[in-house]
Amino acid sequence: MSSSISPFYRPGVFPALSNRLLSSASQTLRLAINQQIYIKTVYSNPLRVTGLPLTTTKGFTYLIAASWHPKRKRQTVNSISGGGHPWWKERMRAGKVDAGEDAFFYVGTNNGVALGVADGVGGWSQMGVDPANFSWALMDNAASVAKDNAPDLSPFIAPSGYDDILDAKQILSGAFENLIKSGKVKAGSSTACILSLSKSSGILNAATLGDSAYILIRNGALLYESPSQQHFFNCPFQLTIVPESYPNQKLYFKDKPSDAQQTSHQLQDGDVILLATDGFFDNVFADEAVEIVNRELHDVMGHDGMVREKDLENLRTHVRRLSRRLTDTARRFSLDPRRISPFSQSAKQNGEIRIGGKVDDITVLVTLVHANS
Repeated sequence: MSSSISPFYRPGVFPALSNRLLSSASQTLRLAINQQIYIKTVYSNPLRVTGLPLTTTKGFTYLIAASWHPKRKRQTVNSISGGGHPWWKERMRAGKVDAGEDAFFYVGTNNGVALGVADGVGGWSQMGVDPANFSWALMDNAASVAKDNAPDLSPFIAPSGYDDILDAKQILSGAFENLIKSGKVKAGSSTACILSLSKSSGILNAATLGDSAYILIRNGALLYESPSQQHFFNCPFQLTIVPESYPNQKLYFKDKPSDAQQTSHQLQDGDVILLATDGFFDNVFADEAVEIVNRELHDVMGHDGMVREKDLENLRTHVRRLSRRLTDTARRFSLDPRRISPFSQSAKQNGEIRIGGKVDDITVLVTLVHANS
């Protein structure tokens, strides 16, 4: 979550562009705010794709693939702070992979599968905090809650009466509670979107906080797009830990898991779920994503929108290819200085002028739903 113009991508973390914060912030932070340092952000070369294990059951099979593309690390601001090592060289890289400030998880459960994405707030880096520590700890905790603590969670009861679904909001709540209790992460913020999929009923339960989001595609058309939760433009809802020693505690947004929007859907054969951080949705319109999905899955889908390919490994190959195509497209669009992007459109609606794509970490998880006969 970092801007190519300012080191403060989320004003919600530093609502401080006011005299109150400037009067108490560190010298480095004050200089950074006042001078609006230009941070050169470009993408590193490798686009990473992983095919996650097949989840096959008597009811539904979920074929999932993840791809991510991090920004290159920021340039040091030592010329302002007066020496020392950049924070990203003073710590071990957070997470299982380098997805920048993004994080994600996927885990099989007794009830089906759970997956999620989180986007660490980049502005914390100016306070000497690695944003990825928070997002990865939150996602690792979510995986643990969904897999190991599922018996302790109350099931989500769908409108249809099914009660075999893990409650996505409870997974998020448990993950955040464990993050606070552990004390391993002293400061940070993150958005989050968690999905829970039932293996027997095919119910999807989702909890969305901030601008990490998902879309559901059925029969080649957009069925649902989760809305973005914003305090104001470019300031999404976010889970936050602020040390007691930090000044102006009341200026930080401290949203709660209970603030997450919860939704549910009855999945069908051939449904495609696209779960991603804002690095994707700020650069790719929903109809463009649908077009890519239809093109990449054309060979394995029937005219009725159902999966016609019976070879699961071949299906998995197509899902991995789709995930990569989506991530690569978002990256390409983000680097286009003339593109009318979802982010630039949103900026215009809020009285700001921003042209082009928005360079950011990009993480995409694609799920293809296959109903077993």
